[in-house]
Amino acid sequence: MSSYLCSTLAPCPLSRELAKESACLRLHEYLEVTRIFTAVHLPCKQSDREGARPLPYGEAVRAEDLTVGRGRAVSLVILGALTTFGPMAIDLYLPAFPDVAIDLGVEVSAVPLTLTAAMLGLGLGQLFYGPLSDRFGRKRPLFVGLALFTVASLACAVAPNFETLLLMRFLQSLGGSAGVVIARAIVRDLYRGKALAQALSIVVMVFALAPVLAPTLGAALLQVGSWRWLFVFLALFGLVCVAASVALPETLRFELRNGHGFRDSLTVYGRLLRDGRFLPPALLAGTTYVVLFAYISTSPAVMLDYFGLSEFEFALLFGLLSLAFAAGAQLNSRLLKAFSVIQLIVTFVVIQVLAAVALLFSALTGPHLLAVSIAIGIAMMTIGVVSANATALCLDPFPSAAGSAAALLGVTGMGVGAVVSSSLVVIDLPVVTELGTAMVIGSVIGALLLPFVVARRSTRLPAAPGLPPQR
Repeated sequence: MSSYLCSTLAPCPLSRELAKESACLRLHEYLEVTRIFTAVHLPCKQSDREGARPLPYGEAVRAEDLTVGRGRAVSLVILGALTTFGPMAIDLYLPAFPDVAIDLGVEVSAVPLTLTAAMLGLGLGQLFYGPLSDRFGRKRPLFVGLALFTVASLACAVAPNFETLLLMRFLQSLGGSAGVVIARAIVRDLYRGKALAQALSIVVMVFALAPVLAPTLGAALLQVGSWRWLFVFLALFGLVCVAASVALPETLRFELRNGHGFRDSLTVYGRLLRDGRFLPPALLAGTTYVVLFAYISTSPAVMLDYFGLSEFEFALLFGLLSLAFAAGAQLNSRLLKAFSVIQLIVTFVVIQVLAAVALLFSALTGPHLLAVSIAIGIAMMTIGVVSANATALCLDPFPSAAGSAAALLGVTGMGVGAVVSSSLVVIDLPVVTELGTAMVIGSVIGALLLPFVVARRSTRLPAAPGLPPQR
């Protein structure tokens, strides 16, 4: 009898398993409250996978849903839209310079200072939001930045004087820079290798549409209202991006986050700049900015003043040539199915050099509109290929520092483009020759960087906080 009672009262394997399962479910009910701060996935039974949502913020989508099917396309379009805050805030505003000067009582020559403030905010903001997103996850810094962009846009719309507009433009771009850097970091969270380059191609394709649409949209808004309505539109754009971003889950896993403060963030930036996996492709991406900035800054003088096109003809040609940028990004996504990232970079940098040389040759021997347009279109197409692949090379090795890497990549590219473009301003050259010279300089520097990009893994550095060792 005693042996029977002992065998009856002793927990059988099945009851132990049920108790373990029940305890696991109760633990997940508790973790559901704290899951906004974590992204921990506990290895439990099937009931765990079915009953508990593995991602913070309680979204209806999971990170893995963003990499397949319709979810992939929608998420990449949203992320591409987040990268357009720079072009939207700058290019949309260009047609309003005379109206701003008259309304605020300043010289037209002073209005470009608002662009300087915007560029400064865009650059500094990336360096700020990159490390924040590596520490706190992607969504919270993103929402803070988008909120700042929206509020500052409304403040620009009601600015009583030029000084206030100047400050609000800085804050507006400071907020918008969050979308630029965090969108790239989110893509890195979701993809790696060739898949990362393909996903970035779609993001670049969406980004490429902004310079095409923004000036035309700005001119259209000025036909129905004052320049202040441009900033009302930008505030609405910010709200739409906030609403779209709500659908995105948190993509940075808890175990990849760091506790870096200001000093540690500077250490990571320093290590990235000395890392053979990061700096060569980052500089290569910067050379594409040289070609792009040269085209955007000189195209009005080339097409309107030199070739005598009407404003409508210029807008049409500018849009077509800019679409070549987007077409290159789409082409890259398809070519990656058959070729490696390095093969495409080398091939299209060489094509870019040839297109730039052809443009400069045409400028020196007597510019022809068709020849100049074809050369520019080919150069724009190569930017879509090279920039997406170079960005992938920069971000792929650093899963735990993707925000910092994306920030430094953006600032490096803007810096290289601005330095080369500004240096040509002091040289008195015919406008078409200036365009051709800038493109040749940018593409040749890119070609000289190719050996370092190909051999980028030969540089061995010890791991810094947040950076994995090289293999």
